[in-house]
Amino acid sequence: RVKSPDEIKHYLGLPFLGLVPQLKDKDHAEDALLHKGVSHQFAEAFRTVRTNVLFSLAESSGGRSIVVTSTAPREGKTLVSSNLSIALAQAGQRVLLVDADMRKPRVHEVFHAKQAPGLSNVLVGNAKASESVKRGPVENLWLLPAGVNPPNPAELLNSRRFKDFLATLEEHFDWVIVDSPPVMAVSDPAVIAHLADGVIYVVGAEQTSKYAAAGALEQLDVAKAKFLGGVLNRVNL
Repeated sequence: RVKSPDEIKHYLGLPFLGLVPQLKDKDHAEDALLHKGVSHQFAEAFRTVRTNVLFSLAESSGGRSIVVTSTAPREGKTLVSSNLSIALAQAGQRVLLVDADMRKPRVHEVFHAKQAPGLSNVLVGNAKASESVKRGPVENLWLLPAGVNPPNPAELLNSRRFKDFLATLEEHFDWVIVDSPPVMAVSDPAVIAHLADGVIYVVGAEQTSKYAAAGALEQLDVAKAKFLGGVLNRVNL
């Protein structure tokens, strides 16, 4: 199993963006957000990830879109995408966090927001983006929840409408952070990764087998994903 930054670099071949410490209080790990008084170590970890992401896409002009994904469920990709979004917003960037996991959405739970209207509603045309995008809990942060769970998430994400919508969002925000489903579960992440400016790969420390992670990265590679790097989550310091 992947348990160190070296394994992310040498075995998975990804640049290392940072590690996130395991939270002592397991019960509140799910809603550990930077603006809620988390530990200094935890906050510092996300500032490091933010700095590395800013350097990785320093050349890009205009809005930038990043997909955050993982090999399997429960590795902490929503926690990473949520806190990275907050960290970027705290640095004065206009950020939109999009929940594109339309099968098991979590962003609305983390931020205690309504699930609908959201992304699926916008893509099928029964809600406007202006009705669906909500203000986040910190300045410069907006949220687009997943919306009503559709029967065909992969088709919606593969549509011309989603491609155009993502391009429009990049015109209005400095950063569009897309929380996507895990790679080994469904084909959705590869579809989104193909369109985005970069992919952040979250690995749960001592949780993910190297072979599974390597197989998942291969799928993204076939989709011509541009990897920004890996984040090692839940590290026992």
